[in-house]
Amino acid sequence: MRIFASLLILTGLQTGGIAQVPQVSCGSLTRWENFKSEYVDARHIDIWTPPGYDGKKPMPVLYMHDGQMLFDSNATWNKQAWEVDDVTGKLLKENRIRACIVVGIWNNGAKRAAEYIPAKAMRQLKEAEIALFKPRLGEYEMLSDAYLQFIVREVKPAVDQAFRTLSDRKNTFIAGSSMGGLISLYAICEYPDVFGGAACLSTHWPGIFTNENNPIPKAILNYVDLQLPSPKNHRIYF
Repeated sequence: MRIFASLLILTGLQTGGIAQVPQVSCGSLTRWENFKSEYVDARHIDIWTPPGYDGKKPMPVLYMHDGQMLFDSNATWNKQAWEVDDVTGKLLKENRIRACIVVGIWNNGAKRAAEYIPAKAMRQLKEAEIALFKPRLGEYEMLSDAYLQFIVREVKPAVDQAFRTLSDRKNTFIAGSSMGGLISLYAICEYPDVFGGAACLSTHWPGIFTNENNPIPKAILNYVDLQLPSPKNHRIYF
């Protein structure tokens, strides 16, 4: 399926400001421009509702990272996209999935790595080991805890208020690719009462662009050993 193709190049570095609203092949898309936050910089939120959504029947919600790359290749920097609307529409016609709302949360360009690396896992590392990751962070500190607070405390309540949603854990999911896979895993570990499922596609375990003498994967796995929620009531896809 196209939704799984070339994930590593679909992350995008666009931020807020004036940007073309994606055109979708089915369903409807609502943009919240420069959504303000107490935790992170403002950014666009694109909310896709499936064909037939009328605000009467509540639906599950899928939160996705790198929101600028989800729907319309004509609106992306590299002219490629996940085409979530197209793929989801086809799966709905084939009765292979439930109708759901998809919330695309834009990344913040230069701060993407800082917002997506699991901070609590990284803090297990020695200072010299953390220094290996510093080039990815640039001038920023690790911001993933604040980013997840932004989603859980600001974006999700706003979506639940504006749309007819099934807001409980078993109907709330989160997904992303590459470092978006890491932050999705981190989200279900940090907020197991909020997210019932996480899709971590082409997950960027190393965190940096080398595998030799790299302590980051071990730190993440040590964190997962302690924090991964029960598979009895959570679903995780890698």
